[in-house]
Amino acid sequence: MIIRVAQQSDMEVVKQIHAKFFADEFEFPNFMSMLAAFVVEEDGEIVSIGGIRPIAESIIVTNKKFSPRDRRTALLLLLQASLFATDKFNFDQLHAFVQDEKWLKQLVQYGFQPCKGEAVFVGV
Repeated sequence: MIIRVAQQSDMEVVKQIHAKFFADEFEFPNFMSMLAAFVVEEDGEIVSIGGIRPIAESIIVTNKKFSPRDRRTALLLLLQASLFATDKFNFDQLHAFVQDEKWLKQLVQYGFQPCKGEAVFVGV
């Protein structure tokens, strides 16, 4: 097997692979607009393609000494500013990784949706 940089000429085959195996799971990613994208081949045939895309992540620290009403107002202001900035920097999603069920309910109430799959990370 060899690994190489993905090329525009790979995309037709990759779209066919996606349509056959993954169309019901997620939309076809734009590999050519990613920070980097790589193809693994075996005898000239694509085995896999993978890429790195940046994501916008909202991180909020809240002073719990304030009333729930004040914290809710602050959340809405932060979300409004964050959505504006996310759009300005040409991201199409804003992510939040939440451990508190109450915050999760608030975010869902204001338009956040569960991700498909489970979020994981690796340190670099």
